[in-house]
Amino acid sequence: MKQTLIAVFTAIILFTSCDLLQRNEAPVVVEPKMLNSADSMSYVMGLNLGLNLIAADSMLNAEMVCMGIRDVYAQSHKLTDEEARNAFLKYMNWDNYERVKAYETQFLEDLRKADRKFVATTSGLTYKVRELGDMKSVARSTRDTIEVCYRVLNSAGEVVDTTYYRGDTLRLALGDMTRGAQEATRLIGKGGHIEAWLPSTLAFGSAGCDSLDVKPNTMLYYEIRLLEVVPRTYSRYNR
Repeated sequence: MKQTLIAVFTAIILFTSCDLLQRNEAPVVVEPKMLNSADSMSYVMGLNLGLNLIAADSMLNAEMVCMGIRDVYAQSHKLTDEEARNAFLKYMNWDNYERVKAYETQFLEDLRKADRKFVATTSGLTYKVRELGDMKSVARSTRDTIEVCYRVLNSAGEVVDTTYYRGDTLRLALGDMTRGAQEATRLIGKGGHIEAWLPSTLAFGSAGCDSLDVKPNTMLYYEIRLLEVVPRTYSRYNR
């Protein structure tokens, strides 16, 4: 009798599922209800997990995350430890880089379409010269000393670093700047003014910059005013 009831119940489920598929209707999902404090706590844990995952990587598939949690409770994993480790490393070391690169490429392409004054160099630097300056006074060597006013923003428009708030200038060797900022500075002369978008590879790369709170693989916007250029001089002293 028990087996007959199970068979009938299974047949009803299959019939209902097939009928829904034929009509292109999704099965109705009944959400669980919070009946006690343990249920509420479980939901809160899920909220925290979801918020942390979105903050870490908004590209993650929520359904796959839930499947992984269910498999842990069911003690039935779809990947071996080795397969899971390899999938994690591949995603973090390669797939993540590819997504960042694709995003940056599309962002900079859209920027150049929206503002034709922006152009790209072979390195990927996308810039617009606001004022060319004196091209007879250009920083060429990484040991040349320059004086600049600047501001640095991320793609969300948040200020990363700036001299404007301090009402100050910065004096440093050209080589102390990021690769992209060096390239941008070389495109103008003393008195020049340039805007430049630096792909992450020309900014702080996969390492990021803890002191400026720049996360790994972050594209940056630089606005630079070149106030002074002091070429590196070489002297020989005879004793």
